[in-house]
Amino acid sequence: MSLRDGAYEVNEKALVDFALRLVGAASPSGREGAVADLVTGEMGRLGFEVGRDELGNVTGTLDAGPGPCVLVDSHMDTVGVTDPGAWSRSPEGELAEDRVYGRGAMDMKGPLASSVHGIAALRGRLRRGKAVVSATVAEELVEGPATERVAGRVRPDFAVVCEATSLGVARGQRGRAELKVEVFGMATHSSRPDLGVNAAEAMVDAARALRGVPAPRHGVLGEGILVLTDVVSRPYPGLSVVPDYCVATFDRRTLPGETQEDVLSPVREAVGRALRGTGATGEVSVAVDDFETYTGARVTAPNFAPAWYFDEAAEVVRRTREGLCRVGLPGETTHYAFCTNGSGTAGRLGIPTVGFGPGDAELAHRADEHVEVGQLVAGARGYAAIAERLTAGETGA
Repeated sequence: MSLRDGAYEVNEKALVDFALRLVGAASPSGREGAVADLVTGEMGRLGFEVGRDELGNVTGTLDAGPGPCVLVDSHMDTVGVTDPGAWSRSPEGELAEDRVYGRGAMDMKGPLASSVHGIAALRGRLRRGKAVVSATVAEELVEGPATERVAGRVRPDFAVVCEATSLGVARGQRGRAELKVEVFGMATHSSRPDLGVNAAEAMVDAARALRGVPAPRHGVLGEGILVLTDVVSRPYPGLSVVPDYCVATFDRRTLPGETQEDVLSPVREAVGRALRGTGATGEVSVAVDDFETYTGARVTAPNFAPAWYFDEAAEVVRRTREGLCRVGLPGETTHYAFCTNGSGTAGRLGIPTVGFGPGDAELAHRADEHVEVGQLVAGARGYAAIAERLTAGETGA
């Protein structure tokens, strides 16, 4: 069967069953072991060469010999369910109205199931190169490092991020920097504030000043916005005490080419100006993530995820769209509004990367998260077509 036939055999019932089993296995960040076991078993059943690394990332490989390698990546972890009563369907997984419902159905256990079954459809027909499906850990904590670990081992020529795109082709995203702004004051009894330096009040000045920091802009991806996400003072609660310390977290969306220093410098300048004459001092840094994966491996990484972007003429975008066209998908280009593991493959490692996945990204982290069965099946065929086209070479022969 030729590439242009565009037919890939996908068992819809088995795919949906796998997606439901994945959704039914709770996997908050750091507790993805049950999902990893399910993925390992399904990959083995479908004929992949299966591996698992020290972080707990699972990979399945189809190897057709010399040629390009494509990495197809999904993360296994999900955010939690804060209010099950807000759901009209079970957050633990339910098939209804030709949709798979549940936490992670779209973000991103449905796409993971589609990628496993889709790439499995290439077994026996992949003519050259290598297709590697990865199921990685802890993306909801920090985007990139786990997938970078996989990429360092398999050395892909191309990468596909499986976050939802409604079956379009994402060719970029803004990145994310978690900025930690600390203000240091001097404690005193709140009846005599004149004897101390109120760190919380000084933080208010700093936060107001940061509203005036100009946001850079990218013509397609948008603004590099800066958003205050939390503030904590010490002591808390402050019973008759002027706080001597206050820390705030800001989410800064990064743009292609921006470095940590590019992001930190204007924030440091604004905070310095705001605190001048208050008696308080301030420090600005990129927050550091420090956590254990489900295997007990420790990960320490700056929470700085670079942005990335490829134009429509880029080889990875062009070939991806050609592959999708051959299975009847329009391959319309789009971009992610949020951060993904592409910050690792494209942003840090420079690997040509696209995003493609079933599901509506606007359902992420919301009640009644779901993905349509038809999109899961189309997504599986799309993954097969993309991988076959990316490994085929320029002629597609």
